Amino acid sequence: MVDKAGLYGGGLEITCILYEGNITVTSGTSVFVENGALGKLSFTLASELKEGDLVGIHDSTDNDYDACEGLPVMAAAAATNGWIGIIKSQPVWHKLPSSAGSYGTHATNLSNGHYRVATVVMPGVQMALRGVCEGTDITTGSPLAWDLSADGWKDAGTTMTGVFSFHDGGVDAQNVLIGIGAVGQAAGGSEGDICSHGVVA
Repeated sequence: MVDKAGLYGGGLEITCILYEGNITVTSGTSVFVENGALGKLSFTLASELKEGDLVGIHDSTDNDYDACEGLPVMAAAAATNGWIGIIKSQPVWHKLPSSAGSYGTHATNLSNGHYRVATVVMPGVQMALRGVCEGTDITTGSPLAWDLSADGWKDAGTTMTGVFSFHDGGVDAQNVLIGIGAVGQAAGGSEGDICSHGVVA
């Protein structure tokens, strides 16, 4: 965690979905909910994230542009995915689950809006833009290169280009959110090429 989480230098600031693992919802008779009011459900997150935490790009084929409504998905920093940003705001729920149970399927939680969001500041990332992917090789965090002949973005393998995808591009000609800036790459992820800053286990 970064101390004094309100103090930052430059870098892209963007709203991100937080991947916090399984959501457990428990029914009670009188519990405090997010806004301080009394409710009947309490919520536990398997990997709760907080303001000031370091986060990296969450590597999942579920994280395509449409499923995420264009937002990047961040997970806790780890040696496998490195870190790319710092949570700058207090995380808030997008939509609260309305009944007790265990909500552990990421794709379903994305579809139902059962996740929290927060502003993340990304040192080394200068801007983000929507682009169209060429081919089906782009995974979350992949370095990208501009393909002149195809007029689209393609996977650059493990060659760091200063351009990368926040989303999975498993379908040709689909949208992805593209980050531009000076970041390295982590050895983990589905293809060993997630753009990030380093983390030691």
